[in-house]
Amino acid sequence: MNGRDDVPEWAPRNPSGTGGTNSPYTFLGASYLGGVPSGMPAGSAGAAAGDTSGAAAGGPGRTGRRPGPAHAAAKSPWWRRGSFRPPRRVGGELLGPLAGAAGLVLLAGLGVYALASRAGECSGDGALTVEVAAAPDVAPAVIRAAGRFNDARHEVGGRCARALVRPTDPAAVATLLSGRGSAGVTERPDVWIPDSSLWTKLVEGSGRDGTATGQTTTGPSVRLGGMASTPIVLAMPRGLAAQLRNLGAPARPTWRELLAAAGTAGNSDRGPGVGGGGGVIPPRLLRLQVPDPDRDATGMGALLLASALLSGDAEGRALFTGVVRTFREGIVASVKAEFDAFRKAGGDDRYPVALAPEQAVFAYNARRPSEPAAAVYPAEGTVFLDHPVTVLSKDPAVASAGRLLWEALSSGATRDDVRSLGFRTPDGAAPAAFSERTGLNPGAPKALPPAPGAEVRRTMQQWAQLSLSIRMLSVIDVSGSMDERVAPGVTRLQSTVRTAQGGLSLLPDDSELGQWVFSTKLGGGRDWRELVSVGPLGERLGSATRRQLVLSAFAQIRVKRGGGTGLYDTVMAAFDHMKRTYKPEYVNSVLLWTDGRNQDPEGPSLAEALDHIRREYDPERPVLINMFGYGPDVDVQELRRIARLTNGDAYVAETPGQVQDLFLKALSRRVCEPGC
Repeated sequence: MNGRDDVPEWAPRNPSGTGGTNSPYTFLGASYLGGVPSGMPAGSAGAAAGDTSGAAAGGPGRTGRRPGPAHAAAKSPWWRRGSFRPPRRVGGELLGPLAGAAGLVLLAGLGVYALASRAGECSGDGALTVEVAAAPDVAPAVIRAAGRFNDARHEVGGRCARALVRPTDPAAVATLLSGRGSAGVTERPDVWIPDSSLWTKLVEGSGRDGTATGQTTTGPSVRLGGMASTPIVLAMPRGLAAQLRNLGAPARPTWRELLAAAGTAGNSDRGPGVGGGGGVIPPRLLRLQVPDPDRDATGMGALLLASALLSGDAEGRALFTGVVRTFREGIVASVKAEFDAFRKAGGDDRYPVALAPEQAVFAYNARRPSEPAAAVYPAEGTVFLDHPVTVLSKDPAVASAGRLLWEALSSGATRDDVRSLGFRTPDGAAPAAFSERTGLNPGAPKALPPAPGAEVRRTMQQWAQLSLSIRMLSVIDVSGSMDERVAPGVTRLQSTVRTAQGGLSLLPDDSELGQWVFSTKLGGGRDWRELVSVGPLGERLGSATRRQLVLSAFAQIRVKRGGGTGLYDTVMAAFDHMKRTYKPEYVNSVLLWTDGRNQDPEGPSLAEALDHIRREYDPERPVLINMFGYGPDVDVQELRRIARLTNGDAYVAETPGQVQDLFLKALSRRVCEPGC
């Protein structure tokens, strides 16, 4: 609570009648990064029913929300240009959702205070207290249900039972339960209501706190069921959605079409790892916003959705790497931040869309923004956030009280509260306010099958590996044979350089890259020469960035006439360099491009090269070697023997069109370390 009223700081409020930029509000959408908003830390006692001090609400030094950039000063979105106008909003259309949601959270805030006033009726050593950690998005409905539970004056073992609810970040509870430390939550709750079963599945696999599924016994750690559901959708400004329909986009486009339209400049030919687009949505039109999968169930669910869609594809692993690349570029701190981006024009002429819970679209529109959002429901189906109720207490009496609380959480009254917040009930029933005119479809979209716990953990391990930045040394063969023509007017070296340029465009600026060339006797008794040192692509070196220097180096690479292929000497030197300068926060690798086999009689033999790399490879400081062969003289088995000593691999490109697929394959080698 604060000094102005009895509503807790985290509770949503009606926008002021003036609609000024400083009007206080709190987002009604999905769980916040790090828990509840500023002034109500995750797990703080200020959100508990027993706190009447108001100290946890932020204190006297708390400042108001800063006004954002003036909307009128931003570039006008393309869907507003020319004669097109976004659909008009009917004056009263959003009033019902706003009144219902705001009224519920207002009463929920008062309910927290009322619970505190009743504490003396069921308090002290004789009371049985059930501590409930609820995801902030559904917490108002949980607080109402807890109030009804407390009013019922349940007794367990001769003791009165009461529930205290704290809005708590699900990721923080998962961190605690899995034994990975503390992220603002230091005490295990008795009942946990995260926004998704994905969190409980991650905890199950930690080996620290198993959560039994489908149990009906009186034992601890029992998942009782979901209390609210909401599908992950693609949210976009409503005017943009209308214009896409005018272009001929279907009402339910595929995820593949949508993700292809969100591809980056370097990977848009096939989309971000999802195959050819081929749809009517212009390529690179959309700028995808994704909540951090490490901190948010929506981001986690989006990864699982992509993994499921690609599971039957022969190139699934490489394509998933492209999805991660696109997601990584669009990571935002929270679902709220996704919708904040709607107010800002895309400086790169790409327009923001958000992977978000349907309920967050409802909540955003309830604030009556100048540009309401529309939910797009892709044809293949989606992942639902199910808000499971899980009893964690190992105290039999508290666990029994938790199961009694479930009766209140699954009651008809709670389901009404859930719908008032913009959630569907567990069976998919939508709030009455859902309609095309409010940007939401009352019909439930197809639900993809829930991912098993092992699949959730595997996908998140892939994300952890693939989202690491790359630190790579690229080494290009400039021996005489690279001057051979492979197409009209195109030499093998020119084709290889184009391949490398395509790969460069897939790397974000925080990746580190360096460029060498090799042949035989390039100076100083070496078969290789450094063109650009290894470092961040976005780093400025004089008047240019390293990325620009690498592109300039590509343009200046020339074949060494009569030069041989000093393969073994070069790969050993590159491997040693990357090991010597190893950085643990990166995936450290060598990518070598060649058209032939070793032609340096004065250099080491294959056996010596293999022995050197075998001895020097350190699993605690791993450096991967990946090789691209190009041409009929390549001995791919020889290259593969070298690369696989480091868990890398060798690939042969027969046409320039295979460039992106092969590069993504090389990047995706991180997924299966160290067993591939």
